[in-house]
Amino acid sequence: MNRRLFWKIFLPFWVAQALLLGLLYMRLHYRLHAENPWWVQPERRLIPNFADLAVERYEQGGQTALLALLDQSSMPHRVNYWLFDGSGRELSGRPLPSEIPDFALRALRREGVARPDDSVILVAPITTQRDHYLLVGEFIPPPLSERVPGDMIWVLKLGTIISALMCLVIAHYLSKPIERLRKATNEMARGNLDIRVGNTIGNRRDEIADLVRDFDSMAGELRNQIVSERNLLSGVSHELRSPIARMRLALALARSSDPHERAEMLDRIEQDSIQLDSMLDRILTVARLESGQYKPKFESLSLNDVMDEVLDDARFEAAATDVTVNYVDDAIVTVSGDPGLLRSAIENVVRNAIFYSGQGGIVDVGLRVADGNAVLIVRDNGKGVPEETLSLLFKPFYRVDDSRGTTTGGMGLGLAIVRNATAAHGGSVTARNVMPHGLEVELRMPVSGALTSARPTAQLVAPVQGKR
Repeated sequence: MNRRLFWKIFLPFWVAQALLLGLLYMRLHYRLHAENPWWVQPERRLIPNFADLAVERYEQGGQTALLALLDQSSMPHRVNYWLFDGSGRELSGRPLPSEIPDFALRALRREGVARPDDSVILVAPITTQRDHYLLVGEFIPPPLSERVPGDMIWVLKLGTIISALMCLVIAHYLSKPIERLRKATNEMARGNLDIRVGNTIGNRRDEIADLVRDFDSMAGELRNQIVSERNLLSGVSHELRSPIARMRLALALARSSDPHERAEMLDRIEQDSIQLDSMLDRILTVARLESGQYKPKFESLSLNDVMDEVLDDARFEAAATDVTVNYVDDAIVTVSGDPGLLRSAIENVVRNAIFYSGQGGIVDVGLRVADGNAVLIVRDNGKGVPEETLSLLFKPFYRVDDSRGTTTGGMGLGLAIVRNATAAHGGSVTARNVMPHGLEVELRMPVSGALTSARPTAQLVAPVQGKR
């Protein structure tokens, strides 16, 4: 498995920790190799007393007694002693490295301490009635494990191990969700649109968790879009097949019919052609609005006049199912908008309400001004929609009942046009269920002017008694 990100995270972290420990070691090493290292301080305090003892032994017992004392006090590869008289002669007869006299002289000039590369030289001058003496001691540093105080060497070792483990955990913590995200992306590329990663990250609250949740949101939206496109293909093929089939049948009948029947068939073909043109126009309208290719042509217009035109046509259509359309407004509202687009949006909402109110239903339409916005409310007394589908009503090609045919609804494009048209005018649209039954759609958009009308004040729409 290629885990480049893991190593890119792990190695820099661990190298940084290793450098920090290395600097600590270097600092410790410097302290151990300072001019006056701490580990030789006890010997430095005791060497004057030992010098008195060595001189006493020499003056009382000669070279033999001195040699026995120095051999007893010396440690192989650690400590060596020599005693010099005033003329510079070594009195014990012990082997004397050639560099020791020079370092002894340096030590005399440096408060009794000299520092060769691999040892420390201490000297202690003694004067008696017989002569002047100089005791020289060579102290070789002990092993590091003996020189480091407080088990510092174990601290360094454990620090290196712990830092490696911590860097391992951090690298795993940061790279694991990204690895899962990569696998999920590959799954999605292979067509698994139900793949989600958010349930694998627990309660993380960081940028990676946000990325994972955004991925899940994107996957959900992508799934909805693909499902919508599939529904579109299915719906368009079904919706177009019916009028095309009727047109082909009408053409076949027209060829073998008398002139009167042929005229009826041609009228049927014309109606189906108009229906096809309307379908294609709505599909193209939604596509242009969704992609931003449609550029509204704004002008100052009276929303009241637009409402009057829409409702005149709506009442004519509502008469076929004995639906009553009530309309009240309390202001003359002027907006800056695209007349055709705005009319299409309002017409879609009203016609949708008429359709779902059913035989003998009632549709209430109200227009008012609130907080600088024109507020249009359209309410039907149909059965409403499931609460979980309210947020989906305005998505392209979405239908509450996917099994609806031409007799029960369209392709789910009307409310999508409403949402995009309202947004193009700087407004918004919402839907909610009302009690005891029915659906209420509210359009809001900024006004460019409002004047209270002299029309009789009336309640726009009966207050909502409850929601479901």
